[in-house]
Amino acid sequence: MIKKVLFYLLAIVSGASAVSARDTKNAILSAHTRMYLNNVAKAGNDGKPMDGYVYKMIEGRMYISAFVKVGADVDEAALNTLGVYIGTRAGNIWTVQIPADKVTAFTKVAGIANIDLDAPITPLLDNAKKTTRADSAQKGINLPMPFTGKNVVVGIIDAGFDFDHPTLYDTTHTLYRVRRVWTQKLTGTPPAGFSYGREMTDPYVMRSVGYDTAITTHGTHVAGIAAGSGYSSPSSKYRGMAYESDMVFVGIMPPPGQWAVAGATDIIDGMNYIFTYAASVFKPAIANLSWGSSIGPHDGHSLFSQACDALTGPGRIFACSAGNCGEDSLHLRKTFTATNTSVSTFVTFDPQLDTTDRKTWIDVWGDTGRTFCLNIKLYDGVNAIDSTGPICISDTVHDYVLTGSDGDPCHITISMTPTEYNGKPHAFVYLHSLVPDNICLSATATSGTIDMWEGFLIPPTGYYGELKKLGYAWAVDGDNRMTVSDISSSFSAISVGAYVSKGSFTNIGGTFLSYGVTSGRIAPFSSLGPLPDGRIKPDITGPGMALASAISSYDTSYTPLNENYIYVISKSTIDGRVYPYAMAAGTSMSCPAVAGIIAMMLQLNSTLTPDSVKNILARTAIVDANTGTIPPAGTNTWGHGKANAYKALRDMAAQLTVQNTLAEDPMDCLLYPNPTNGTFTLVYNNTTMAKTVTVTVMDMTGRSIHTQTMQAANGYNVFNINTGDVPKGLYLTRISCGEKANVIKTMIER
Repeated sequence: MIKKVLFYLLAIVSGASAVSARDTKNAILSAHTRMYLNNVAKAGNDGKPMDGYVYKMIEGRMYISAFVKVGADVDEAALNTLGVYIGTRAGNIWTVQIPADKVTAFTKVAGIANIDLDAPITPLLDNAKKTTRADSAQKGINLPMPFTGKNVVVGIIDAGFDFDHPTLYDTTHTLYRVRRVWTQKLTGTPPAGFSYGREMTDPYVMRSVGYDTAITTHGTHVAGIAAGSGYSSPSSKYRGMAYESDMVFVGIMPPPGQWAVAGATDIIDGMNYIFTYAASVFKPAIANLSWGSSIGPHDGHSLFSQACDALTGPGRIFACSAGNCGEDSLHLRKTFTATNTSVSTFVTFDPQLDTTDRKTWIDVWGDTGRTFCLNIKLYDGVNAIDSTGPICISDTVHDYVLTGSDGDPCHITISMTPTEYNGKPHAFVYLHSLVPDNICLSATATSGTIDMWEGFLIPPTGYYGELKKLGYAWAVDGDNRMTVSDISSSFSAISVGAYVSKGSFTNIGGTFLSYGVTSGRIAPFSSLGPLPDGRIKPDITGPGMALASAISSYDTSYTPLNENYIYVISKSTIDGRVYPYAMAAGTSMSCPAVAGIIAMMLQLNSTLTPDSVKNILARTAIVDANTGTIPPAGTNTWGHGKANAYKALRDMAAQLTVQNTLAEDPMDCLLYPNPTNGTFTLVYNNTTMAKTVTVTVMDMTGRSIHTQTMQAANGYNVFNINTGDVPKGLYLTRISCGEKANVIKTMIER
């Protein structure tokens, strides 16, 4: 955990100071960026690490991560001169690594429209296959074939990977299924196009390195749910969803002792890496993220969301956890009128934080074209004893030190911008309290609506205080609405909530443990929608309380006599090393369960888009007594219900089933995708001896222009049909085997 020393180094002064943050004509700076420059000005050191920002060590030098929006005239030569590394180019949204002592100079580079320094994110921590009907899909019951994620890439962006855990092999512990590893915060040779981290492509190297970090097992558990084979678990009981898929791991957590942390830029770079690898081997991919943050506009227009939407598309799907704040009153919404001009609430801190040294952030977003003012006061019971006074939206960073009833300080920094990257007014508030007094936050305006969220991260842990009235009749409580993560608001993201798939279990020592919740109901921690623009979130729910999966053998907290051993349910010893399986709960677990289901769907149709995935999951979701009636638009608790792998695949298979255009005895086969970019997949269930299958592509007059033959064995056969140089257009494709045949209208798009 990062030591809380930074703000003690700042000079304590009474009253307030204001530092202008629009010192450059070159770029619009986000409120988070302006706060950084303000702190640099106070400390007199451009490059000193500070809480709330994302750093990397690259070749012994510290860099800070950022999103930028660039124009066509961006001065890349100036970036090179400063030593800036460019990572992902998602349209006009780039991820960059800036030398930590060059941030001020970076803001003056021509051709950059927006700069947003990255903020940290944190992890959002058997029966699952049954409740999602994935067991039936894996067996291929009344489906064209068993669905196991074969020929699909499952990417896991996370931390705490055990690269040699048996679940990462096939079901016989023979074939190792991890194809690529990129540990972003470790030193070594980075992947092509990136300047940091270590890429590993050799399985022997991966297994000899062993792990990315030993302080968590989060990535191993997530990977096991999405794609683990369950090898070494009792009767493969803890097998994941897409257990024959290929896996790519992106490790985003640094070793202990570094200032480097994980942020949203790491996620975009990780998605880019996963999708690039998948494209190189001509396979579709699903990228899973079980991390998030309560901070951000939650409107799908952050620079992260814009980059995410640019990267995703046909065969490139992104799934993320909705969040674990469904029980936390960390949100407050207020609509102002000419006669209702103010709202007040009290900021409280996560009880896990030191009561004498507490920190938190409040992120306040308004309506485009409107404005608002804030005021922060200290109360020692009934009386206000110190105040910032009204602070109205402007291009300014304000610093205050309020004096508490015990004479100690409460440090306040408020960074404001009238027009953030999404066009909205924004105020980012940092509180560092050493006082025992209550902290009141008031907002005033005569029109418009504001939304505010509280949260604080000391990676890898999120700390969520609440907004409360604390018995003051004129104050209001916050609520638990709109608590899905900001990442979930991306238009292309599949946001996954959690329901209770298992409310109790018996651990390896025979002790019965219960979560005190009823199976089938929504998990109490599952974050809720809607988004500020009214969109329903989450999109779907998956099993997330509680799931059994693989545990990193390097995480000592799951060894006997340590705190997490009570969650271990089985373990095995291979080559002298103990590999556990254990229970965990969270939308961190429900998201990979759904990601694994999406991998099955991509196995059937590799060209699915984010919207088509959402539509299929929505129309095939399980609706039961626990979900209640779900309207067509979904609900802000369940989305469209519980993910149903089997029904989704049956629905897709029905859509893909060939329609014979001639009076011939039809074959039991599927041909997909249709339309195609020139390559089809043919699935044929041959119920007799080996036969020759012939595929003929004809123009609309019946003239043959491409023919391919294959030998079909008894049972399910999967063939790749490459149409070669056939130009784009509408064709008739004839599939024949013996006396059976189908003729299908097919569209080739290039």
